[in-house]
Amino acid sequence: MKKVNLTALIVVVFAAALLGWYLLAPGSSGKRPTAVDVPDIRLSTLGGREVELRQFLGRPLVLNLWATWCPPCRREMPLLARTAAARSDVAFVFASQDQGRSAPLVRSFLDDSGLVMEWVLLDPQNVLQRKLATTGLPTTYFFDAGGRLVAKHVGEISPRILEASLAQIAR
Repeated sequence: MKKVNLTALIVVVFAAALLGWYLLAPGSSGKRPTAVDVPDIRLSTLGGREVELRQFLGRPLVLNLWATWCPPCRREMPLLARTAAARSDVAFVFASQDQGRSAPLVRSFLDDSGLVMEWVLLDPQNVLQRKLATTGLPTTYFFDAGGRLVAKHVGEISPRILEASLAQIAR
């Protein structure tokens, strides 16, 4: 009986150690992203042209959900715009979640802020928030070139987190 108890104890300790290593490995938040693909939807550019979000497959994608009325979104935009301009190897898409607000309002915000970004898209019905189960703004998603979610950050992103997440998708 003692031998069975000792064997069971060893198995439990080993399993606990393995689980602890998995959850606490360097670079881990303890939460692994679930398998998510780039959503198969169409959004509009500020000029009114429809764009298929999946057209960005084939290279890493940073998808930022933001809104003009969101203070943390506004604060992180200059960092994201500078990084997008410097990283031609990664597609950056900025999907405005301004419900029912028009392209001129978004364009005005960008102009007033001195921000120049290639892919600013409108999602006035917040389709991306629903498809990606977004819990708050801003939220930045990092997809690999195959369109699989590698990392996600909720809240204002720091340069350190941005660079670490980019390193994960631009391998």
